[in-house]
Amino acid sequence: MKLLISGLIEDAKTGELLSDCNIYLKSDRTNSVYSNDQGRFTLTVENKKQLAEDTLMITNAGYLPYKKAVKLNKQLKLTIKLSKRRERKAVKSDDYEHIKAALNGDQRAYGHLMARYRDAIYFTIQKMVNNREDAEDLTIEAFSKAFNKLQNYNPSFAFSTWLYRIAINGCIDFIRKKRLATISQDPEDSEYMHALTNDLSPEDLVLKDERILQIRTVIERLSPRYRKLVEMRYLQELSYDEIVKKTNLPIGTVKAQLFRAKQLLRNIIMDDIVHKT
Repeated sequence: MKLLISGLIEDAKTGELLSDCNIYLKSDRTNSVYSNDQGRFTLTVENKKQLAEDTLMITNAGYLPYKKAVKLNKQLKLTIKLSKRRERKAVKSDDYEHIKAALNGDQRAYGHLMARYRDAIYFTIQKMVNNREDAEDLTIEAFSKAFNKLQNYNPSFAFSTWLYRIAINGCIDFIRKKRLATISQDPEDSEYMHALTNDLSPEDLVLKDERILQIRTVIERLSPRYRKLVEMRYLQELSYDEIVKKTNLPIGTVKAQLFRAKQLLRNIIMDDIVHKT
């Protein structure tokens, strides 16, 4: 049985429409979608297990996780309000207590740490590799590496930062080996993106020497219409024809807007360089 769960997600206090929220059912988190720039989402659910009820899960950086029991017998249209997460100074010390317990052989402590960060790590990785199965494998690998190196953790820094660094480094290795970050074969585009990433200063790079992550840091600062085209062309590596089919825009408009996007990207980079020198 297939059904649609759709809706609108907004900030509970300000009413701001929230993009990039991750939405999935607790029974199958591999089937997930993200809310768009207008805060809207549509999750298509195939209820293979014939569950009468499930739990809708929604996460977004800086907001408390959202959970809602939903019945799987009809189409659902929801308006969801997320509350911002309060800063908790005790988190790091609490993590460290679990780390010390784990190092002393308490297997439950490993479970506590994994339960706390698994979803956040998974969705971060999924965004980078754009493949759910690979994200699952890389998430497990990240925790395995972290737990094997737990004795090297420095409590002067947040455990989450240390864990994220391990996860992202694992993604970079994976992307390099699988060549998922290869820029378009179009010679003009390839030369442009190569020049673009070489112009970035170290402070603007998410991680050094990784073209895909370097590009993302700048693309995020474009307006939605330009950002969408640049992501499809240079990150998803779609051809012009594929972009035309996805956007329903004339090919001339696609090429013109991509040309304009290149100019804007160049201006952003040059402005950063000026202000950093």
